[in-house]
Amino acid sequence: MYQHRKKIRKIIILILVIILLIIASILSVSEHVKTLEEDNIIGRYTEDSTSASYSMYERVRDFRPNVIIVPGAAILSDKTPSPILKARLDVAVDLYEKNVAQKILLTGDGDNSQEFYDEISAMLAYVKGRGIPDADIFCDHKGYSTFESMVRAKQVFGIERAIVVSQTFHLPRAIYIGQKINVKTRGVASDQVGPRDIRSGSFKDGKIKIMLRETMARNKDFFLLKLKKIPKFRDEKIDIEGDGTKTHTIDK
Repeated sequence: MYQHRKKIRKIIILILVIILLIIASILSVSEHVKTLEEDNIIGRYTEDSTSASYSMYERVRDFRPNVIIVPGAAILSDKTPSPILKARLDVAVDLYEKNVAQKILLTGDGDNSQEFYDEISAMLAYVKGRGIPDADIFCDHKGYSTFESMVRAKQVFGIERAIVVSQTFHLPRAIYIGQKINVKTRGVASDQVGPRDIRSGSFKDGKIKIMLRETMARNKDFFLLKLKKIPKFRDEKIDIEGDGTKTHTIDK
């Protein structure tokens, strides 16, 4: 009996050690992605700010991006952008108005893969309402994830240099993906929203679950890139320097 219990304890200890090693590996990969790309966040909008410093605009202009990429996030029940998504769009509009780039790419779930849910239509209506010309707004209705959004930006839209606008917790992953698929990528953080706004908008579970989700997503995308599991999209090529109006709707 004693030997049996001793054997069980050894098995339990071994299982715990394996679990701890897995957790350590997951955290290590996440921190690697974050640390590698955090210096490529070259601007930040803080809470309640609607514009940035002159030096930040100059840094972003000097990067000479083809486009400002805005990844999608949750929309509200009235089909308007949630606080976290609105923050991204506000920054993109401000950067456009400051002549950082003359094209905006809105990317997210917009082909009605979920009934009554369309991120792109909400995003498009908002930036058009802010006065951005139709021709300068491009829409990717099939950006179902950050990974797909960045790969499609390269393969479908031919983007070579991009500014991604998102929150600080999300930007390192988007930048990392872009850099690994040969898109020169920098980030501008849209951190105008506070924790309360985040919880009431896109991420109702709070900051801890946001970071857990992002940690797992960094690992997923890290290994997809390591294993070269990059999809090949066969969509019609779209010239990001042209007229974006034809991308505003999709054939059903």
